[in-house]
Amino acid sequence: MISDAAVIELAAALYLIDCVVLLERGQALLEARWAPLFPRMALAFGSLHYQIGGKAVAFLNPLTPFIPAIRTLPLFSASSGPRASVELHAVMPLVVPAFMQLVLVFIALPVCLYRAPGWPFLVSLLLAYLNAIAMLGILWWRFRKAGIARRPLVALGFGWLVCLPLSVNCLRKAGIASGIAIDARSALRFLSGNERQRAREALKAQIAEAMHELDENDHLHRRLAELRQQLTPEADSGRA
Repeated sequence: MISDAAVIELAAALYLIDCVVLLERGQALLEARWAPLFPRMALAFGSLHYQIGGKAVAFLNPLTPFIPAIRTLPLFSASSGPRASVELHAVMPLVVPAFMQLVLVFIALPVCLYRAPGWPFLVSLLLAYLNAIAMLGILWWRFRKAGIARRPLVALGFGWLVCLPLSVNCLRKAGIASGIAIDARSALRFLSGNERQRAREALKAQIAEAMHELDENDHLHRRLAELRQQLTPEADSGRA
C-alpha cells in the first residue's frame, strides 16, 4: 500500500515538474502584473548555461500559479498569435479560481487526507475537480471569444482532469501554450525602470550564449550580433 505521505509527495513532484518550461534562446516568459501582490510585469529567460534538448530551462514559481504568464516568440520569428493584451485579458478571469485550486489541491486535500479521510476528503476532491472543469470551460469560452486557438486546451484539459495537481497550473499553462505575437525584445516595452534594464541585460546574455553556439560565418550569428549591438545603446540611453 502507498502511504498518504507518498501520495502527497508524488502530487507535489508532478506539480513541480509541470512548472518547468523549455525556451528557445532569447525567448522569454512575460509574467503579468497583479496589483495586490505583483504590480509590475517581468520577463524571465530561463537558465543561461543549462539546457535540455538545446533549450533553456525556465522554472515557474510554484507558489504563484495565479499570476498569468505568457510566452514570447523566438527571436527573428514571423509574427503569429494573439496580442499580449488580448491573451492576458482572456486568462485574467482565472486568477481567483487558480488560487482556489492551489488551496484545494495542496492544502485542503492533504489536511483532509491526514485528519478527515472520509466525507471531508471526498468533498474537497469533488470541489477540486469541479473547479478544474470550470477553469477549463472558462478558458474555452474566453479563447473562443478572443479568437485564440483552442486546440492546445484539449491536451491540457485532459492532463488537468487525469492528473489533478497539474490543474493548479491551469492559468499559466494556457497562456504559455498559446504564446503571443511579439518577441522578447518587443516585450521590453511592457516593463519599467530597473526591471526593463535587468531584462535587457538578461536578453543580451542569452544572445551572447547563442552566438557562442554558432559559427561566426553563420547568418544567424551575424543577426544576433547586430541585435546585441542594438540593445546596448538603448541601455545607455535608459541610464541617461
